[in-house]
Amino acid sequence: MALKSIEYTVAEEGEDQGKVFVITRMSAFDADRWGRHVLHAALAGGYRAPDGDDAAEGMGSIAEAGMRIFGMMAPEAADTLLDRLMQCVRIIRDPAHPAPQPVIPADIQEVGTVGLLQMEAMKLHTDFFSGASVFIFLPVAQLLLAVGEDARSAPTSRAPSPA
Repeated sequence: MALKSIEYTVAEEGEDQGKVFVITRMSAFDADRWGRHVLHAALAGGYRAPDGDDAAEGMGSIAEAGMRIFGMMAPEAADTLLDRLMQCVRIIRDPAHPAPQPVIPADIQEVGTVGLLQMEAMKLHTDFFSGASVFIFLPVAQLLLAVGEDARSAPTSRAPSPA
């Protein structure tokens, strides 16, 4: 079975208007690994999922955070994760030969197009995370949240505790 793909045509005015991109979802294993790395980097950057035991709520909060979640990360981590997300994007340079090709920097002229492609790829993968993979990803998310909670509740002072 082929991985889910969508076509995205740039509608915004500018040099990229009319360009057609194909965004293909990562495999389940790659998406799971990527999702764990996103969550870990976001937690390290201060992201806090809502309290509660509802599995869908935790994953839903990540989906709801969308692209904003990358703003909570160290720049190097965000760059690495967004680069991996952009590997899912290919371009159809010539409609007469519609085989999608890897995107190269010369393919995109507008900074806004990069952001739109990242958002579309994130949406495609968020739908995946909120589906069946939540059962794979959730235990890791809960573990990372627990570790983060332990770190927040640990004493931060080296002063002797009262006896």
